[in-house]
Amino acid sequence: MSPTSKDKQEMRVIIGKDTYRLLKKLAGIREISLSRLAEEAFDRYLEDEDTKELIDRHKLED
Repeated sequence: MSPTSKDKQEMRVIIGKDTYRLLKKLAGIREISLSRLAEEAFDRYLEDEDTKELIDRHKLED
């Protein structure tokens, strides 16, 4: 079940033109939105062991 729009927060990011073009093409090949591609990348970042350690150390999920 995908989250509803009330479960989401809009976020603006600034990236280089070449990066944008590449990500747009990759999203198209995968038939997903750029938002979905970014969400997947953020989810992977949050699953990284170093990131999890920071979250735990600073009690960010409390």
